[in-house]
Amino acid sequence: MFFLKFCRAAVVVASFLAAARGVAAEQAGHAFNASGSVTVNGKTTALHYAYARYDAENKTTRVLITDRALDAGMLAEEASGMISGERVSFRDLSKNGDAAGVELFINRANEVETVEVFHKAFGTPTPTSGHKFWYEPYRLSAGWTGGRSRSKEAETFFKLVWQYNVTFLTTVGQKGFEIPAGAALAAARKANDAREEARIVPSGGGEEGAAYLAYRRNLDASNGKALLDQMTASMKSAVAAEMHSSPLSESVLGSWAFMESMPARKVEVVGGVRDPDGTTLELRKTLTTGGDRTFGTAKLVKEQGVWKVAQDNWR
Repeated sequence: MFFLKFCRAAVVVASFLAAARGVAAEQAGHAFNASGSVTVNGKTTALHYAYARYDAENKTTRVLITDRALDAGMLAEEASGMISGERVSFRDLSKNGDAAGVELFINRANEVETVEVFHKAFGTPTPTSGHKFWYEPYRLSAGWTGGRSRSKEAETFFKLVWQYNVTFLTTVGQKGFEIPAGAALAAARKANDAREEARIVPSGGGEEGAAYLAYRRNLDASNGKALLDQMTASMKSAVAAEMHSSPLSESVLGSWAFMESMPARKVEVVGGVRDPDGTTLELRKTLTTGGDRTFGTAKLVKEQGVWKVAQDNWR
């Protein structure tokens, strides 16, 4: 009996060693295609590798971002959702503290709707869903996915506090997670970097952020006259319909602004991207009393050289 237990233990140890050697070999030939980190209870783990697959059943793109390269066998098991136990899986490695990562579930609206955390502190992979994550997708050709994604704020799961912040670029497998080919990845990265450099808004939102915050100041002041000049025709039409007022007058817009500004809160621009059809700003509101936070986005477009607010959405 002792001999049998010893043999089983030896097989398990050998499997872990073989997996480690396999991962090391993969790492030697698998270029980094992600950057960023996941932090759990103050401990930060750098993430370097991204793998993606399309889930036809749920119409989502799933992106697994890890701190170490995974071999084809591990990726196949993770994609299948069936862990055989015959070999060491990525889940085994994360449970034992030998690996960590996050998996992003990107829906048809190009939003990260769920993030699953792989980390020893959680034990088993643990998902969190909701409008809790920023995602700025790259503009890529078919067969590729990538972008910047991060937690809007730290998330709490019982006694665990976690958040993530990543960028990634990879091919999308139709039958399972893919390991991107080195030459194709290098070419895609070069083209993508040239595009993306101009898309990222500077800290504070640049000109667009300044225009939006000026709009917020007039909103807080219920200044209907100024707001008429700061909103696009489509947004004014939406407000007019909401307030049952056509045409939209300064006084009615001032009343709408008063309702929108309550309760008192501080609004900040925390990110955003520029596209040919306008700039999308990422926003955070903090209540003056209590400090509760909500998050939203604003769309700004340039009309005759002036930035105007086309959409202002909060969740």
